[in-house]
Amino acid sequence: MKLCPRCESKGRTIKPVTLEAQVVPARLDQLGEHDGWRLCTSESCEVVYFRDDEVVVLGETRGVPFHKSEDPQRLVCFCFEHSVADVEADVAENGTSTIQVSIKAECKAGRDDCERKNPQGRCCLGNVGQVVKRAAPDDADGGGAGCCGDKAAENEAESCCAPKTTASEASSATADTTARSGLLASGGALVAAVLSSACCWLPFAAIGLGASSAGVGAFFEAWRVPLLLVTVALLGAGFYLVYRKPRCAPGEACEVPNPRLQRFTRGMLWLTTVLVAAFAFFPEYVGALTGGGGKVAEAAPAQTTVRYRVEGMTCAGCEGHAREAIEAIPGVVSVAVSYRSGSAEVVWSGEANDTAVAEAIAESGYRATPVR
Repeated sequence: MKLCPRCESKGRTIKPVTLEAQVVPARLDQLGEHDGWRLCTSESCEVVYFRDDEVVVLGETRGVPFHKSEDPQRLVCFCFEHSVADVEADVAENGTSTIQVSIKAECKAGRDDCERKNPQGRCCLGNVGQVVKRAAPDDADGGGAGCCGDKAAENEAESCCAPKTTASEASSATADTTARSGLLASGGALVAAVLSSACCWLPFAAIGLGASSAGVGAFFEAWRVPLLLVTVALLGAGFYLVYRKPRCAPGEACEVPNPRLQRFTRGMLWLTTVLVAAFAFFPEYVGALTGGGGKVAEAAPAQTTVRYRVEGMTCAGCEGHAREAIEAIPGVVSVAVSYRSGSAEVVWSGEANDTAVAEAIAESGYRATPVR
């Protein structure tokens, strides 16, 4: 029913939050659903709110709607508690309404709460504009240009002030932000994991480009453990933010993230976890991909075995590069390179060529010196 059951005046829809904030607790407990209620727009009817044949009358609400009273001391602005008499005195003293300007500024700053405080459930500036017009008849628009001072705005069902975000909307937005934060945290974990293994893959990239990165690889190797700790912390934060259960205090709306965003975020989180693990453990398994450091054969009587100190290797992956470089030297029978001990053991068919080893290793970005 859109007409008041008492006076048959047209009603205007109000939100449940208005009903819950304005109806006194004892009467509110007697009401059924809080949806579908309307404000009676008649100035003479005692009904404030109605839904079908159920009504809430004056005396059962915390405040009196502006249009249902002629008392000069009645409030016209419920958010900032300005009465009709206040506005009229303001116009008489200043020739215009400084109160109206102040209310507009407060609304723009988001400090109004019309849906709860105004029994009409909307912005009060339309009512303020009416009072200003009556107090300053020469002011064509009542000082309300640009907001709620005109008559059209007075009859609008929605507030002309900035729309307020409901508790559920705000909560949902918070939950979505939390989900995105979890995605950012997991992304940060991936970056940290990539950097933690840079000591291993960066030399590969540099060698492929024909450059030396021994110094850079050593730098990242020194920071490997701290970067892994950061990786674990960020990944844990990502799981906490994405999977934590919302906390709902009594009377508050639970955080309900966008389902599609939630599924996407969780999927990306697990994909990121796999990539993080792949990069974090890269230095541990890369040796198997590059063939490892090889095994040295037992030297025959006519052969010579020389041990070299190799500097600049940052992970097991470097063993394969160093081994291949030395194996290409004429006269080399077998090579075994160890990243852990920082050494290479070379079996020569004849006399050892230390210079050739140093040059071959240097081309791969490492340094080799014989140990005798």
